[in-house]
Amino acid sequence: MNYIGADLVAEALASLEVKHVFAIVSIHNMPLLDAINRLGKTKIIDVRHEQAGTHAADGYARATGTMGVMIASTGPGTSNTVTGLYESQFGSSRVLVITGQADTNFYGKGLAYVHEAENQLQMLSAVCRRVESPRHISQLAGALQAVISDMFTGRPQPGAIEIPIDLQYAETQSEIIQVPQNSVFDADPDVIQKVADKIHRAKKRVFVVGGGVISSEASDELLDLAEALDAPVLTTVDGRGVLPEDHRLCMGNYYNSAGIYNAIQDADLTIAVGTKFAVGVDGQFHSQTPPGELIQIDIDGNMIGRAHHATIGVLSDAKSALTTLKPLMVEVSKNDSQFNEGLFQAREGVRTAMRARLGKDWPEVMDLIRSKLPRDGLFVRDQTISAYNWGNQQFPIYLPRTSINPTSGAIGPGFPMSIGAAIASDKKTVVIHGDGGFMFHATELATAAQYKVPLIICVFNDSGYGVLRWLQETRFGRINETDLGKIAFAKMAHSMGVPAERVSSVEDFGKAFDAAMEEDGPYLIDIDMEKFDPMEISIMPKQKREVDLD
Repeated sequence: MNYIGADLVAEALASLEVKHVFAIVSIHNMPLLDAINRLGKTKIIDVRHEQAGTHAADGYARATGTMGVMIASTGPGTSNTVTGLYESQFGSSRVLVITGQADTNFYGKGLAYVHEAENQLQMLSAVCRRVESPRHISQLAGALQAVISDMFTGRPQPGAIEIPIDLQYAETQSEIIQVPQNSVFDADPDVIQKVADKIHRAKKRVFVVGGGVISSEASDELLDLAEALDAPVLTTVDGRGVLPEDHRLCMGNYYNSAGIYNAIQDADLTIAVGTKFAVGVDGQFHSQTPPGELIQIDIDGNMIGRAHHATIGVLSDAKSALTTLKPLMVEVSKNDSQFNEGLFQAREGVRTAMRARLGKDWPEVMDLIRSKLPRDGLFVRDQTISAYNWGNQQFPIYLPRTSINPTSGAIGPGFPMSIGAAIASDKKTVVIHGDGGFMFHATELATAAQYKVPLIICVFNDSGYGVLRWLQETRFGRINETDLGKIAFAKMAHSMGVPAERVSSVEDFGKAFDAAMEEDGPYLIDIDMEKFDPMEISIMPKQKREVDLD
């Protein structure tokens, strides 16, 4: 067979050291998948839905810091990827969607070419920073290079390329796709000196760090600076793992808790690194202004000063900025010890109070998972009661890229993200999921079974959307459309080749989890929440309306 456009794409993926791609075969991507298999350097993971595949590519990217790839069909296949691209855009993740397109002779002529989506570029552009659509085989390599290079420039973002089917078959010559280096935006030395001066003058400093530190691989640099200052570090959900959460200075993901927020009010300097200061549910976090003067370091200039006024904004890659700061910290004073001690006491008070709200059973479940999961094992959450109440804050995280959650707040991405993360890392991975969100992509159990993904799937089953039930009862005094009925998830898993167990006690959960840890592939635990001690939901609702809504 002559060398064709599809071969160029396969070689590009191999040169970029892409070990896995997620895909669903279609008439508009068959040449691509055939070329990848013929080359034999990239493994194709056959998912059951394009949205799930894009979420899996996202989990793959977050677990590795590299690029996740989804290969889809044009039209309906591409539209199915949009939700996954939305999540990866929100979470600053490098996801590449490669999709087919109608033959260039018919593209855009309104002839009802099968699967043609004339506005596909606009659709993809809504959720991707760079989208390309080559119309001649000579443009293919350049278009692919442009999308990939953009993904590694500035804040990580998804990208997409549509490749007309005739270009996939068109004869061409091999072209080298350059392996992009993560762009490093070096900070202005004068600005860094001003930051250093502020740090030297301050006595009560706190760090607030987000996922940008992890994206930049700057955890060691952040730790060095925090220890040099003896300054406590608060993380966002996406920033978890920047410091081991058993480190003395790690305050955890408690910035939005009243106890911690009140305790840091005496701070004279907040150093924010790689965080958007996400607004959160109902905007309540936005009102929590960082105490003291604010130094904000971010690779995306649009983020600096957007949520809160920054005394000094530093447009820079986190690693570069922190590295440049380090030699300027000679003879820097340590944090006020009484200030630190107050924060440490507040941290323990918050932890104790949160744990008490979990009831009798759920702390045991959390502790059991943590004791069995290796320190470098991955912990993935969907948006569910268990994530809100303990998964996002209280479950200890020790290493970067071992904590993954849907940043956008969507329900459903957790399970496919965990598949991608487990495949990428080849490490035992635990995902906690509500039953409502799990139903979005339950068919991916077949994918997990087919590839023996080392995944423990914990479905917290309350036969409905538990968080929304609570919010409805709080705000309206009634529930609406949140009951889903009982689903026998263990039986569903068995039908797709996944061993599973339904449990109704902590003891049963422990036995099932032990069995799951012994499995080489996936294992599902269906947790009957009605049989466990109820937990108090800890997210902040709006005040209940006083008016009668009947």
